[in-house]
Amino acid sequence: MKLDVRGEFIPVALTQLAPGEEVFCEGGLMVYSDPSVQVGIRPLTQGGFGQTMKRTLVGGIPFFMHTYTGPGYAAFSRFSPGEIRSIDLQPGETLDIAEHSLLLATNTVQYDTFYVQGTGRIGRMIGFWMDRLTGPGTVVYHGHGNVLSFTLAQGELVEIDHGALLMKDASVQLQSFNQPLGGGLMGHAMSFECLKVQGPGRLLVQTLDPTRVHHKE
Repeated sequence: MKLDVRGEFIPVALTQLAPGEEVFCEGGLMVYSDPSVQVGIRPLTQGGFGQTMKRTLVGGIPFFMHTYTGPGYAAFSRFSPGEIRSIDLQPGETLDIAEHSLLLATNTVQYDTFYVQGTGRIGRMIGFWMDRLTGPGTVVYHGHGNVLSFTLAQGELVEIDHGALLMKDASVQLQSFNQPLGGGLMGHAMSFECLKVQGPGRLLVQTLDPTRVHHKE
């Protein structure tokens, strides 16, 4: 697959697919394609039918992915301001991407999801899903706003907003917590939800919370 990122404010990933070459993505991300590109579906059945329905009904994870098979050109976008980046995964290499940030991946990439437990408070931090992708293959993702990259040492800890999480190595651990606004009962009552992120591994954060953008729409 040849990849060309075009546009700046709301970019698109233009792929050139050789005959038989295939990529997959969530539905609704294709902007345009050649008539020669064949469109199909890739069911998501990891963990069985019950787990798949839970991801779909509760987490908003699609029941199946769309596939696009060459030859021809196909362009994809998240229809949101940000940056598009790609990474080539080696066999067995795994990374985690925040929900609704994966743009596309080649069909050799294994796709799965996992759930991050929240704090139990009413609100979004009851928990959230992440995509887990394992190589070999190419993964293309969309960072909302600007993308900042960090490499965390063993045991190094950083605290981030849930909406800032974009991508991490599988070795990086997440734990949700409530951040008090000062001391006392009032400080705890007005606390907000955050994530503790602990290394080792790569961490990518984004400067625009996609859930807030979509809420305004």
